[in-house]
Amino acid sequence: METRRIEGQGTWITARRGARSALLAAALAAGCAGPANEKPPATTSAPSPRAEAPACRSTGSRAQMLLREEVVPGKLSVAVYSHSLTTPEGPLRFWTYVSEGLWPLGQREIRFSVKREPDDAEGAFDRQLFKLYGLIYELAEKGQLVDVHGRSQLGGPPLLGRDDFHCIIYGPPQPLEGIPAEAPFLSAVMVTCEEEDIGGQAGYARILARLGADARYYPTPFWTDRKRSSVARPGEADQSLITRAQRAHLRGVSVRLERKGGLANVSPTQSFFVPGDRIVLRVFPRGADDLKEAAAAKDNEDGIVMMLEMDPGSGSGLYWYPGQTLASAIACPAAGTDRVTGNFLILASSKEVSKAGVTEDGFVMMFPVDAWKRIREALLSGKEISIPEQGDMPAFAVEHVQTTYVNPIDGKRYESEGGWEEVRPKGDGAAPKRNDQVEASVVLLTSEKEIAERTTVEDAVAVIKQIITIVEAEVGVSKGPGTDLLVECELFPGKKKKFEMAQRPTVDERFARAIYDKLEKIVAPEVKGPVKFQVVFKIRGGSPPGP
Repeated sequence: METRRIEGQGTWITARRGARSALLAAALAAGCAGPANEKPPATTSAPSPRAEAPACRSTGSRAQMLLREEVVPGKLSVAVYSHSLTTPEGPLRFWTYVSEGLWPLGQREIRFSVKREPDDAEGAFDRQLFKLYGLIYELAEKGQLVDVHGRSQLGGPPLLGRDDFHCIIYGPPQPLEGIPAEAPFLSAVMVTCEEEDIGGQAGYARILARLGADARYYPTPFWTDRKRSSVARPGEADQSLITRAQRAHLRGVSVRLERKGGLANVSPTQSFFVPGDRIVLRVFPRGADDLKEAAAAKDNEDGIVMMLEMDPGSGSGLYWYPGQTLASAIACPAAGTDRVTGNFLILASSKEVSKAGVTEDGFVMMFPVDAWKRIREALLSGKEISIPEQGDMPAFAVEHVQTTYVNPIDGKRYESEGGWEEVRPKGDGAAPKRNDQVEASVVLLTSEKEIAERTTVEDAVAVIKQIITIVEAEVGVSKGPGTDLLVECELFPGKKKKFEMAQRPTVDERFARAIYDKLEKIVAPEVKGPVKFQVVFKIRGGSPPGP
């Protein structure tokens, strides 16, 4: 047996048939197509929106590599793939350019996807982009790097043959079936310079969300559509509340509204918010320092306006156009609307009562002076904080998101740019709870997107429910000290399966063997590729924290 220590969480001891850590339970929210258009009000005086849910799009044919071009000999190559996406309106076809060689310079690899028109031959992709990749490489060598919500403005001829495409916005990575990702990458889209200018002033999430609404693809299309209309509006910078204030553009920080029941849960009053709502400022490791710096600015002593990234863990997001009296949201029906991201968050002190609202495509929260001072201190110190809800004022929290998960079974590190979140079986996906001594949560080691491609939600949930039922039955009404148990399950094509287990602080061999023997009797569903997850159990309150 093997012993590992995980960041002060105590020691996991791997049993003969191992299990995994309760340090972080996770659901990695992958990009999902097929938004629903919501019509929420723009202020606290109007009721919450109702959700509509058109069908999600799904991937079609697997990607086929057409060419690999050596752009910088021995240093940078670019592969071009052909692939398609199935939609209710018919298939969409794409060329996707994938770099290899930027990451050694500290620059994330960059992908450009271009939507093909019906008369475009498969091999008629634009070779001009190879020159663009060469320029990006030269800039990276000089230390001029781009990240999520970064931008490039180019001189010379327009991109992709469109007269007004002179700018690029770099969005979050969106994995595509059949296109390998050997290093961190960005999904880049071509935009007009008017669109880039609006993004620079009012937040790039505003432009990306509009592109998503226009293409009916959440959170934002991974592709550039050469025939689309501009999502910028003349003079709109003067029409937005957000551009009139001193503001901080923060990368690696996002905001979301968390609501049980999603946007279909409508307030019986005129308030936008319903009981149980929570607004969460999520801070990722790469954004922590910038947030501290922004909070320390003298102009932000009484409040702060933060332009943020789209939250990767949300299934829906606000978008807004000038003149719009009602806010709107784009959503992925499969992901639900219980997490709604926004473009900005305004936090401020108020000598009056606490109040909150939705304005344009963001959230506004006004706190009593004492509460605001506590919040600002948390931002300055890099600590978490939670403010309970009060009346129509939703709860508020600052949370620091961990993006690395270390498997206590094999020591493998899993990186999730969207963070690792605790997920507990509930609703139709929950096994009937038979034992109050057992608390279960789930860690997905295969992304939700890949799980959806390889099996059905019902089949995956059925296995999870059986694992929970087996452990609950084995614990029974037994007594003893608290312990943590981890059951790792990997499903393979051909209805094959593999279980590993781990337990801390010590292994109860009889207990572990009894559970393993029952797990082996589970009939695995058919899958199209490996699906791996863990079910983490706290038994009798769990084991005490380690040193």
